[in-house]
Amino acid sequence: MAAGTTLGAAPDARADYPDPDPGDPVCGPSWVVISAYGTEEDTTHQGDGMQWGSSGVNSWFIAGIVQALHSKGVQDPSITIRNLKYPASLISRPWPGGLPDYWTGLNIGRDRLASEVNFYAGCVNHPHLILLGYSMGAHVVKSALQLPVVQAHADTIGAVLTVADPSRNNGQIGMAQAGAMLTINPYFTTGSPNVSDGGLLGRLTVPGTFAGFIGDGRYFDVCRTDDHVCNRPGPPSTDDLAQQFAYSIPAHTQYGAGDRGVTANRMAAKAVAAAVDFAGPPQGGSDPNPGTPCAAHTDTDPLGAAAIAAACSVIAADTWYTWGGGHSVSPPQATFGSVDQSDPVRSANDPYRKGFDCSGYVRYAYYKAAGYDLIGDRTADSAYRAPWSVRFGPPMGESVLRAGDIVYFGTSAHIHHTAIYLGTGLIAEAPQSDEKIRVSPMSNHHDYMGAVRPSGSGSGGGGGVGGPNSTWGTNVRTHTTPATSGPVYTTLSGPTAIRIDCQKRAQSVTAEGYTNDVWSHLPDIGGSWISNIYVRGPAWLPGIPACDGSAPAGGAHSTWGTNVNIRAIPSVSGRLVTTLAGPTDIGISCQKHAESVTASGITNDAWSFLPNYNGWVSNIFVKGAAWLVDVPTCGGGNGGAVGGDHMTWGTNVYLHTAPTVTSERADLLPGPTAVTIDCQVHGQSVTAEGITNDAWSHLADRQAWISNIYVKGAAWLADVPACDAVPGSPGGETHANTRTTWGTNVRVHQDATSGSGVVATLAGPTQVSVVCQKHSESVTADGYTNDGWSRLADQQGWISNIYIKGPAWDDSLPTC
Repeated sequence: MAAGTTLGAAPDARADYPDPDPGDPVCGPSWVVISAYGTEEDTTHQGDGMQWGSSGVNSWFIAGIVQALHSKGVQDPSITIRNLKYPASLISRPWPGGLPDYWTGLNIGRDRLASEVNFYAGCVNHPHLILLGYSMGAHVVKSALQLPVVQAHADTIGAVLTVADPSRNNGQIGMAQAGAMLTINPYFTTGSPNVSDGGLLGRLTVPGTFAGFIGDGRYFDVCRTDDHVCNRPGPPSTDDLAQQFAYSIPAHTQYGAGDRGVTANRMAAKAVAAAVDFAGPPQGGSDPNPGTPCAAHTDTDPLGAAAIAAACSVIAADTWYTWGGGHSVSPPQATFGSVDQSDPVRSANDPYRKGFDCSGYVRYAYYKAAGYDLIGDRTADSAYRAPWSVRFGPPMGESVLRAGDIVYFGTSAHIHHTAIYLGTGLIAEAPQSDEKIRVSPMSNHHDYMGAVRPSGSGSGGGGGVGGPNSTWGTNVRTHTTPATSGPVYTTLSGPTAIRIDCQKRAQSVTAEGYTNDVWSHLPDIGGSWISNIYVRGPAWLPGIPACDGSAPAGGAHSTWGTNVNIRAIPSVSGRLVTTLAGPTDIGISCQKHAESVTASGITNDAWSFLPNYNGWVSNIFVKGAAWLVDVPTCGGGNGGAVGGDHMTWGTNVYLHTAPTVTSERADLLPGPTAVTIDCQVHGQSVTAEGITNDAWSHLADRQAWISNIYVKGAAWLADVPACDAVPGSPGGETHANTRTTWGTNVRVHQDATSGSGVVATLAGPTQVSVVCQKHSESVTADGYTNDGWSRLADQQGWISNIYIKGPAWDDSLPTC
C-alpha cells in the first residue's frame, strides 16, 4: 500500500530475478510465481529492483523465492515470474484514464488471479504456482483463495506468501503457533500477535486446504507489529483509514530493505519448501534407459514404445535417408528415393539407396507399431495438419512431451521436418540426403512447431487436465453454460489437450465456414463448456456419451469390422476424419455411388454420409444391402460442395495452397483419387506428358488447389464454374470447341496480330478451347502460310491457326 515511489528504497543489490513477464500466461515452465503488488504501486518505468512494484517489497521476496527454488535444484529456465496486472488504487479517479476505488480494484485483481490459476491448472505439464501478495496485493490473493474455482484447483498452488495483508486474521488458530504466520517487531525480532488485532480493512480466514493444521499448511504470512495496515489495534474500520495508513508508512514499506532481505529469505524458504514437498518428485521418474541413445528416455505408452522399437531397428540397420523414401508404397517400407530438385548434389545418390525421408520414416515406425498404416502416405506438413486427438503447441514446451510423441518443425504455413521424440531432448530422425537415419538432439532444430501423440492416451505424467481430445485455434473461450452468451470461464491461448466427459446439443456456432451446435463438457476446467467447432474431430465426437444419456441423432445403422476409416470424401484416398475401432452405431443422412471398395471378397461403390462425423464410409462396412434401402440418394453427392466429382490421374500429385506450383504444398495424392471441385481459375501454367495447361481447380474438401493437368477431362472443366472474384477467370465464353496446338513456345496474343502483346506462352502441345475464328495477319511456319486466327477462351487471347492441329480454316468453328 505504498503511497508513492519515494516510500521505499530499491533493493539495489538484488538483481538475481527475471524481468516481469509482460504477456499472457503460457504453459511450459514448471514453476510460476504470480506476484500481486500493493496499492498505488507502479511497475512501469522503474529502475532495477522496482519492476515488481515501486516500493521494492515484492522484489525482495521474489529474489528469496528464486534463491530457494535454486537450492531445491530448480533452475531459471523452469521458473516464470508474473506481475498480476490489476488497478491497485486506494481511491477512485473518475476522469478519463482514471482508476476505480479500492474495493472495485480488489475484485478485479481477485478475478484476474482466479483466471490465471484456472489457466495454469489447465496446462498439461501441471506447473506449480507460488502466489505472492504485498499490501493490497495480499488482500487480492487471500480474497481469491475464498473462491470455489481457486479452491477447486488447490493442487495447482504449491504455496501462498502474503506480506502486510490488510485482511490479516491474527486469531486463526494453528498458523502463528507453527510459524506460518510470522509477526515481527520493529527491529525484526519475532513478536507476538494480539488475537483481537489484525487487518485494517477486514479479517479473512485462510481456507483450511491452504492453512493446514499446525505445520502442514502451504500459507505463509508476515506482518510488523507497528504496521497497522496488517496489525490494526482492535476491530477493522475505515473511519480513520488515512491516519492509520499515514502512521504505518515507515514500517509498511520496509519489509525487504529493513533487514536487507533476511526476513524475505526466511519466509520465502519456508514457502518454497512447502511447495516442493507438496509437488512431490518430478513427474515421469528417472530415465529408464540412461545408457542407450535410441530408446525411450521417459515414460511412454505401448504404441509409443513399439514405434520407438521400430524406429531404432531402422537406425540399427544403418539405413540411409532418401528423398521420397517410404512413400507411394503399401505396406509402408523402405524404398529407393529420387533426386531432390532443390538439392540435386546432396541427393544425387538417393535413387540408388533404399531408405526413408523424414515423414516416410515416422510413417513406417508407426505402421510397425500399430499393425496398420496409422499415419498414411502423407508429407510432414499434411501429417501435422491431420486431426490428431492429442496435440501440443510450441508454448507448452518440451516438458509436456513423452517418448513416442511425433514432433514437427517449420512454420505455421509449412512444416518441413518430422521426427519421433525419445525423451531427454533426443529425437530419432531421418535428417537429410547423404546422411544416415540417427538419434539427434532436438535442439539441432530451432523451429519446433509442436507435437502429437498418436495413441491419444492423454497428456502423460499422471491425471488432471489433459486427455484424449484436443482443441485447435487460438484464444478459444470456454463458457459456464453451453452458449457463447454464457459467462467466459477461461480462454485457451492455443491448441490444448482436454478431457471431455459428455456432450450435448445447444447453441449453434460458426467458424471457418463450418456450423456446429454440439458442446462438450470439460470437468477438469471448472466444469465449463466448449463448442465442438473448436475440438478436433467430427461434429459429434465418437466414444463420448451425450450428457443426457441419449445417443447422438441418427443411429439406425451399424458398421462391422475393426479400424473402419471415415473419409472426408467418398474415396479411400480422401483425408482421414476418424477411425472406428470396432462395430459402431451410426447415423446416415444419404448415400451415393463413388469409388469402388473391395473387402472380404466383396466389391461395392456405394458410400454413405455420416453427419455426426461429417465424413463418408464405404457401404461395404455398413451392415445391410450394398445399396441401403432406407437411405436416400445424396442430392448433390458431395455434402454441399459446388461442382461434380472428378478423378485425378498420375502418382505423387501435389496439392498447393494457391494456384501455383511455387506455393506451399498442402497435401500429396499418392495415386488416382476422387476429388470434389467447387471452382476453377487460371493460374500458373503446368506441363506434363507433353501437355500444358494454366487452369487450376479448388478442392473444397481439402482446401487446396490442383493443376487441371492432373484432373481427368478437358483443360477447362465443362461442369465446374469459375471461382468468383479471381482475376483471369473466363468471362462467359464457351469452352465446347476443344483443339490441340503443336510446337513449343507458341505465343498467344492480345489481338489477332503477331505484333500485339503476348498474354501467354504455350510451352508445348496444349489443349485449348476455341470460341471463334477470323481472318487477320498472315503467319508463316514450317513452309505454311495461314491468315486464320482463333480466339482462346481460357487464355483470353488469340493464336494463329497455323499452330492449331487441323485445317487452316475450321468450318465447324463460328466466325468471330
